[in-house]
Amino acid sequence: MQDEPKNESKNKSQNQSNEPADMQHAEKVSAFHNAMELQAKVRREEELRERRRQANEAEAAYQAREEYAKELAEEKVELIRLKQGVIEDSDRIFQEEESEKKYTVLQKIGNWFYHSKWWLGIAAFCTIVVAFLIYDYVTRENPDLRILLLTDHIELDAESNLLCDWLENMCEDYTGDGEVLVQTVYIPVSKVNMEAGTNYTAAYNTQLLVQFQANTCMLVLVDPEAEEYLQPEDMFVELDELYPDCPYVSGRRMLLDDTDFEEQAGLTVQLHPGSYLALRIPAENMNSLEENQLAYDQAKTLLDSIVASLHTTGSAEE
Repeated sequence: MQDEPKNESKNKSQNQSNEPADMQHAEKVSAFHNAMELQAKVRREEELRERRRQANEAEAAYQAREEYAKELAEEKVELIRLKQGVIEDSDRIFQEEESEKKYTVLQKIGNWFYHSKWWLGIAAFCTIVVAFLIYDYVTRENPDLRILLLTDHIELDAESNLLCDWLENMCEDYTGDGEVLVQTVYIPVSKVNMEAGTNYTAAYNTQLLVQFQANTCMLVLVDPEAEEYLQPEDMFVELDELYPDCPYVSGRRMLLDDTDFEEQAGLTVQLHPGSYLALRIPAENMNSLEENQLAYDQAKTLLDSIVASLHTTGSAEE
C-alpha cells in the first residue's frame, strides 16, 4: 500500500517533466505552418500582380493595334479623296516632292530603247520581211517562158533541165535581160495522185487549178492519163487550124509518139505513149485578156519552132 503513493508521485513528476517539451514542439510546428502560409500568400500575390501586368500589357497592345488600324484606314480614305481631287491637301499624308533626276546621254538612250523595245521589235521584223521580199525579187530568175508538164513521169521531171536547154535555143528573150531562160512546172497528174484522198491529192488539185487560172504556162505537155482530169475542148486550141499540113497534129493535140522529140531534147527517157503538146486558149481569168494573149503569142512562137524542128521517126515513115 505504501508503494502506490510513490508510483503516483513518480508519474506526476514525469508528466510535469514532459509538458515543456510538448509545448515547445507544438510551438515549432505552429511557427513553421505560419511561415509556409506566409510564403504561399506572398507567392499568390506575386502571381496575381504578374497576371494583372500581363493583362494590362495585352490590353495596351490591343488598343495600340486598333489605333494604328484606324489611322491606316483614315489615311487610305484621305489618299483616295486626294487622288480623286475631292481635297487639295492633307495633313495626314506627306507628299514628297520628287526632285528631277538627271540622266546621262547613254542612260537616256538606254531608257528610250527599254521603253520602245516592243515597237523596235515589230519594226525590225517588218524590215527583215521587206528586205527578204526585195532580195527574193531582185535575185529571183525571171524566165522568158514556162512549159507545163502534166504527167506522172518522175524521170522526165528529173531531166527537165535537158528539155529546157533545148527549148532555150528556140525561145526569144522576152524579159529583155540579155539571157534566155525556159523553165518547167511539173504536176504528177494521175489517178493515183488525184484520187488518193491524201494531203498531196489536195495539193495537186489546187496546183492544177491555179495553173489553169493563170497565164504562167500556155504551152502544155500532157499524157493520156492526165487528160482524164482536163477538158481539152474548153482549154486547148484547135491545132489543125494552125498547122494544117503538120503530120503529127490531130485536133487539139500535137502527138509526139512518132517524132524525134526525145532525141532532139536530149532525153534519155521516153515519154508515156500518147503524150502530146497543146496550146491553151487565151481567156480572161486571174490575168487580163491582154496579158493572156501576150503569153499565148509567146508560147505559139515557141511551138512554131518546135513543129519546124521535129521529124518523123523512121518507123513511122515505114
